[in-house]
Amino acid sequence: MLRIVLLDNDHGAHAPLSHRLSAVKASPYQLIRADNWDHAQAMIASGPVQAILARSDFLNVPRECSVPIIHLADEPEFHPLPPGITDSVWDQSSASELIRCFNYAIERHALRTALDHAASYDPLTGICNRQMLHDRLKQGMRRALRSNQPLAVLFIDLDNFRHVNDTLGHGAGDAIICEVVERLRRVLRNTDTIGRMGSDEFGVIIEDYGSPSNLLHIAQKVTNELAEPFFVDSESLLLGCSVGIATYPEGGQTVDSLLLHANMAMQQAKGQRGCNFHFYDDRINLQANSLIEFEASLRQALRRNELELHYQPRVDLKSGNIVGLEGLIRWRHPERGLLGPNQFIPLAEETGLIVPMGYWVIARACHDLNQLKRRRMPPVHVAVNMSFRQFQDSQLLATVKRLLDKTGIDPHSLEFELTETAVMQNPEQVQVTMRGLTGLGVRFSLDDFGTGFSSFVHLHNLPINLLKLDRSFVKGIAERESDRQLVGAMIELGRSLNLEVVAEGVEQRQQLEVLRGMGCDQVQGYFISPALAFEELCYFLDAYSMGREEALGPA
Repeated sequence: MLRIVLLDNDHGAHAPLSHRLSAVKASPYQLIRADNWDHAQAMIASGPVQAILARSDFLNVPRECSVPIIHLADEPEFHPLPPGITDSVWDQSSASELIRCFNYAIERHALRTALDHAASYDPLTGICNRQMLHDRLKQGMRRALRSNQPLAVLFIDLDNFRHVNDTLGHGAGDAIICEVVERLRRVLRNTDTIGRMGSDEFGVIIEDYGSPSNLLHIAQKVTNELAEPFFVDSESLLLGCSVGIATYPEGGQTVDSLLLHANMAMQQAKGQRGCNFHFYDDRINLQANSLIEFEASLRQALRRNELELHYQPRVDLKSGNIVGLEGLIRWRHPERGLLGPNQFIPLAEETGLIVPMGYWVIARACHDLNQLKRRRMPPVHVAVNMSFRQFQDSQLLATVKRLLDKTGIDPHSLEFELTETAVMQNPEQVQVTMRGLTGLGVRFSLDDFGTGFSSFVHLHNLPINLLKLDRSFVKGIAERESDRQLVGAMIELGRSLNLEVVAEGVEQRQQLEVLRGMGCDQVQGYFISPALAFEELCYFLDAYSMGREEALGPA
């Protein structure tokens, strides 16, 4: 049954219209009259109302009206409808025309409501989307300013969520997102607004929280709740979260600045281990601005030829010859001097600059290998580190082939170093890419072996030529038996896989002799030489060949 409210202050208008509609048997209806908008709104609240027929005196539609409004005109109209009016019908129209108008208005209103909802709410969880959260925050800031009440924004990012989608699928990821929303609802008040800002990012508006200690308690409840395990198809997952908090007006006086600073605080929390929350302050802002400037300088460094490739020699313990070089990138910063990779590589990874930077390193290594050949230096392998992000680049294989062809070097002399962590991010994809590159003739080594989480099976399936033992294992082998046993086991594993083993971080002769006694193939470290610029390397190679036996002793 259609329940229609006739908004008309003429008591006599109801009966003839009702009588006319009663002739349409196919569409039962109930026509009820209201004298004013307050009366009409009360009727809507008391039971389902499908539409309102409003006379010309009642076209100032309240914003909160939730049903379609049809103008009941005294004469046929052809001019544009007033705001808030869905349709117009002449009061002398036939009953069937009236019913047809009702149906059209109801359907159009339902469609508009659905579109408005889709534009304002997240389709997966039903909570506010980013735009709606912006609007709610703007309204909340106005209320906070008027009533002098506190307001805060929480920016929440799930930790390790990408791993869920990659390993269990997007269905499992969607289930966890919905569970996160339910958990947030459990620990927050009905008056707090939750919004989804992105894939695994959420914003929460906390109004009138009272005291800073109350806000701290809310943040603790949120992090504790999201630290609990999630269960998907009998799988137990520990994700955790990072929460950034910005308060109004201290943390920003506009919607954009408040959300930006809450996000910056969240990034600060993400730098700590486990579930954490962090409050925004000016120091974060200064750090962020400094980071932005540093990133711009790093981009310019690629264009201004400020990057350098230094080389650390690798010695074969049986022959005593230098058989390899590890290329290590440096940045000769115009103001801060020579910077090591730890000072800028993390930023390059985060911004994606690691990909063009990686290509620069490969090109430089190929060029320098060609120069060593022209100077009639003994043949060596040059190893360069490769980021997993570079491995994902579709142009990697073609670019490496082009550089090999351009420089004319022996592809076997070029070696790419991967870490265990990079290999295990996507073993199948890594294996396919490695097969393509080994088809060109290049070699691979596994760097920092023992610090990651690779398995024997994965190592056995990858086209790796060398294992590089991390310096943390080599450091104590001269003093501690336990360290010697561990390193000995790693060397045996390398032998069982038919791989050469290189020990990094050798700084003392005693370490070198212990490794030689264990059957380690090669060593690299300060005892041999620090990383050298190319011209210094050439002098070193000449000098080393003349004083090799004195430096290392008999093999």
